[in-house]
Amino acid sequence: MKDVTDNMNEQFKQLMDVQSGALEPVRTFAGVTADAVEQIARKNYAVIGDVLEFSAKQAHLPLSSENLTDVTSSQVAEATAFVELMKSRATEYADMAQHFSSKVKEASGSVSASFK
Repeated sequence: MKDVTDNMNEQFKQLMDVQSGALEPVRTFAGVTADAVEQIARKNYAVIGDVLEFSAKQAHLPLSSENLTDVTSSQVAEATAFVELMKSRATEYADMAQHFSSKVKEASGSVSASFK
């Protein structure tokens, strides 16, 4: 009976080893994905803050002066600054995409090497 139990235990261990090996690539990519989701969410949060800040300024500018020219100039200046900020945010997103593309390539390489 001990041989049967030992044999079953060994087969169960082998099955667990195969399953763990099969899931390792998933773990590797899950780590990259979790980092990407976190960083994108943080960046989105920052952009939403930028939009809120811009919107609040735009809403208050007409109340800041009786002179329509001053108000319009201020609105144009704020809009120009906002466009520049959004351009820099777009660059930050592009840099993140490039960074995570490199991470995925790196993970793919390590996963492929584990199957050789």
